[in-house]
Amino acid sequence: MSTQKRNWMIAMGVAVCLLVGATSFAAVVNPGDIIQFSSAPGRNTSFSGGAFEITDSTSHSSWYTFCLEYNEHISFGTNYVVDTVGPAAVKGGVSGGNPDPISSQTAYLYYNYTTGGISGLSGAGTGNQQKALQYVIWKLEGEISSLPTLAQESQSVLDFITAYMGIANSATPNQYYGVRVVNPVIGTTAAQSQLVYVPEAGALLLFGTGLVGLVGYRRVRRMQ
Repeated sequence: MSTQKRNWMIAMGVAVCLLVGATSFAAVVNPGDIIQFSSAPGRNTSFSGGAFEITDSTSHSSWYTFCLEYNEHISFGTNYVVDTVGPAAVKGGVSGGNPDPISSQTAYLYYNYTTGGISGLSGAGTGNQQKALQYVIWKLEGEISSLPTLAQESQSVLDFITAYMGIANSATPNQYYGVRVVNPVIGTTAAQSQLVYVPEAGALLLFGTGLVGLVGYRRVRRMQ
């Protein structure tokens, strides 16, 4: 095998990996889709918050997510209809607002969670990591007035909370990083709003363009 051919194959493999990686953590969800909830792997089932796994039977997509409102609920194994997907929660829970836009900090934290940008966290995360993320999201969205103390949670959870608040607070104002809110309903009743990451089309286009460029390069080399 020539050096040029070997280099082309390596480059092609990298481009494919980037394209697959760009879409593997993303979800496809649209208004009208049918979704169900279940516990994410590792979740502490005695905890009322996430992480949850949403399975979209319409788009055949699934992803891990967290609650936005503290005082609204979902049930496992129940079919919900996606009412809207956008930048804000419907019936904004304890903090109010209808719609209630998510904060840039919440968006940035969830973006990092979904795309592997949180050090030491893989997949859905451990039970303590998930609890810490949920507490921080609730605090950032004004759903709880204060974060838990050592009398309420373990030192491990509190340490994760500190780390995740640090990530969230480094967000750029008015940026949402491809993060959206899924607002499900059952009948006409709004259910717990959830987070989803949808990669920007430009990023996928960039990967695809690179892949096409590599193919074109190979064809040019053959003609020489």
